Amino acid sequence: MLTRDEIDFLKAQGLSPADVYDGRGQSSAAWKAGVRSAGKTVVLGSPCSSKGHRLRTRSGHCAQCDTAKLSYQKRHNTEGYIYIAGSKAARLLKVGTCVDIEQRRRNLRNQMYGGISDWEMLFTAKVEAGGKVEGDALARLSKFKVVRMYEKDGKKQEAAEMLKTSFSVALSVVQESLKATKATEIRKALKTSDYEFK
Repeated sequence: MLTRDEIDFLKAQGLSPADVYDGRGQSSAAWKAGVRSAGKTVVLGSPCSSKGHRLRTRSGHCAQCDTAKLSYQKRHNTEGYIYIAGSKAARLLKVGTCVDIEQRRRNLRNQMYGGISDWEMLFTAKVEAGGKVEGDALARLSKFKVVRMYEKDGKKQEAAEMLKTSFSVALSVVQESLKATKATEIRKALKTSDYEFK
């Protein structure tokens, strides 16, 4: 079923043939539903137009041409924390996901994400598919999006997950996004009134 190259590729991605759903001969809609219900990560499908690779992500992208798509999918479906962080100095909020809340707070401050050093965690919740919840919430909050450049490891980076809105608006949207999944360890900071930016 799989070629030696395909097996080697899977191994390099921390996957095995057991993570592959055989979608050959099925319509796009059929294998997209099948891979999810089978709980598999990669689909064996029709060859890609670029290099003839057969391994695809759940959304149909060639997993071998662009491994970043597989990394994104992994993050999208990995258990972790969704959070809302806030900066009083910049009067901005940030919605994101991480595996370790305290480490993320330190990193936001130490790396001065968005050129800001006073980030505080205002709301956190443990979820099964952190990236999915984050993507949904950010899509709903897109009209409040703010982009700022900052320096990380000596290179200019774009901070694009920041929002110019009040904490209560961001919280209600994140809570709405959480309805589609199971959330545990839900924590809200005691003093969020300082983050009700207009």
